[in-house]
Amino acid sequence: MLKQLAAQLETVWVPEYGRDYWLEHQVERRLSPEQLLHIAQVQEQWEDDYAKQANGVLLCDTNAFTTWHFALHYHNGALPELTRMAHACWQRYELVVLCENDIPYDDTWERSGDANREEFQQFNREYLAGHNIPHIVVSGSVENRVNAVLNVLCGRK
Repeated sequence: MLKQLAAQLETVWVPEYGRDYWLEHQVERRLSPEQLLHIAQVQEQWEDDYAKQANGVLLCDTNAFTTWHFALHYHNGALPELTRMAHACWQRYELVVLCENDIPYDDTWERSGDANREEFQQFNREYLAGHNIPHIVVSGSVENRVNAVLNVLCGRK
């Protein structure tokens, strides 16, 4: 979805550092708390770096909050710095987009499972609502999602 949005907006998008890191460094499908903090730190650095190339809008695939949630899920807690980053990351974004789970799940070996997908989604919904973080929810096809985000972004200009 971000590739399509970036093309429409003639800007750049920040890929998910953690996915590639996990593929290379995971041991028994897990990363250490220190590795999760590293992912969040690099992801934020990438955001800062890509922002210099952005054309008015920077699109981000993930953030420290997602990495923090993985730490809670796999380790029942997170390092204090990751927790701080997770709670502060919302200050970095003008618009938060939560994608619904209505696109079929791609059940590949490196994913954590469809049940985790729903649990993570519910956690995100509750956190965003409970902390009054402005966000929109998009659903349907990728085209529908892209159009929904474009409508919101164009309405803010």
